[in-house]
Amino acid sequence: MSCKTPPTLQELAEDSLLKNQDLAISALDDIPSLFFPSLFKKACRNRYVGIIKAMVQAWPFPCLPLGAMISRKTAYRRILEIILHGFDALLLQEVPHRRCKLKVLDLRVMPLKLWNRLPVFGTAGCSENPAVVGHSGTEVKQQVEVLIDLVLKENPLDSTESFLVQWVDNRNGFVRLCCCKLQIWAMSMYYHRKLLETLDLDSIQELSVYCISNPICLLNFAPYLGRMRNLRCLVLSHLWQAFSMTPVEKQQVITQFTSQFLKLKCLQILHLDTVFFLEGHLDELFWWLKTPLETLSVIDCNLSKSDWIHISEFQCTSQLKHLNLKWVKLTHLSPEPLRVLLLKSASTLVSLDLEGCQMMDSQLSAILPALRCCTQLTKFNFHGNYVSMPILRELAYNVVKKKSQQSKIRLITNCDHHRGLDFEVISQPHIVFVDVDRTTGQQEQVLLYAICSGEYVL
Repeated sequence: MSCKTPPTLQELAEDSLLKNQDLAISALDDIPSLFFPSLFKKACRNRYVGIIKAMVQAWPFPCLPLGAMISRKTAYRRILEIILHGFDALLLQEVPHRRCKLKVLDLRVMPLKLWNRLPVFGTAGCSENPAVVGHSGTEVKQQVEVLIDLVLKENPLDSTESFLVQWVDNRNGFVRLCCCKLQIWAMSMYYHRKLLETLDLDSIQELSVYCISNPICLLNFAPYLGRMRNLRCLVLSHLWQAFSMTPVEKQQVITQFTSQFLKLKCLQILHLDTVFFLEGHLDELFWWLKTPLETLSVIDCNLSKSDWIHISEFQCTSQLKHLNLKWVKLTHLSPEPLRVLLLKSASTLVSLDLEGCQMMDSQLSAILPALRCCTQLTKFNFHGNYVSMPILRELAYNVVKKKSQQSKIRLITNCDHHRGLDFEVISQPHIVFVDVDRTTGQQEQVLLYAICSGEYVL
């Protein structure tokens, strides 16, 4: 028969305090800081409104990670309202509580178990809070940050998000609404304009835009994109045109949208996935980007000759670490732009993904010399390209072998039989060819997986 673990002295002390609200509030001056997280969690669970407000005003840590306590939306909304009322009292105080160090209310969803770890109460990942300046030019009070991650859809914001946006907007600059990760699905400016005006757009570091069928949305969103000056990662996925536009109208939208990229000086990662609306105009987008990217991913896009010819000419593609052209059909395009692109990034390129590009022998032969110059390349996916065995062997011996002195490299044919092959990595440095005749019954053409430095790219 198991025995129930007796409560600790801290738990007994906290339970005793919570039975007397006045005693608990007066004790906030003296109780150890380590008691605050667990005491606060219990106060929220039991809806002790007075204690919650008092604890917010005396919070001894820089951050209050309320997002770790999100479970049921109705309960969360009520707790959030109580805490924001505590913030109001804090903002109105001429002299704040001597223990209060609160700068950030973190509403990003996180596991509840993190609430028991002290680092979560620091300000890691938060920006410096500038002080609000009064009419006389003197510093009045330091701003407080509210951190959230947002997903915008075609519908209005939910009631909690709307309440929060309105609360921040009514605080006259004393509170900054910050969002590190913003996702937009089928955006509606009718519902979201107020949010975008209230949001501190400088705080956005990752932006994902999905499934936009109305180009006018891009036109209306463009000015807000240009204000995201600290944006590091941008994903544009499935942008298409659901109704007819004149060439002049389409060009106006594209110019207004792509010209904003000139202002994205911190952008390091750009993912373009099935961006039909921008086909034939990607060279304009790349022209506006003046900062070298670390990652460029162009997936399942029908590149025009102009897009492809100019892709290697721009500054943004001069120092790539990761290049992904998955499912971009290159069969009828010249390999020269890719060769130049590889040479420009030869000293930095770590991974190259050409899966499904349907490249032929002549195209691979043209880029082999450039591949040899990529001294940092450790990951190369060539699945979905038809090449002959001589080219396959040249790739393995003259390119891949030089980059793997400590591990085994396998070139695996793409067929149902590869599931039964032995994938065990052997420590001896050598290359293994799968028996193409026995495995596929084909002598001339195979589909290739290339695995470098012992890492399988499947």
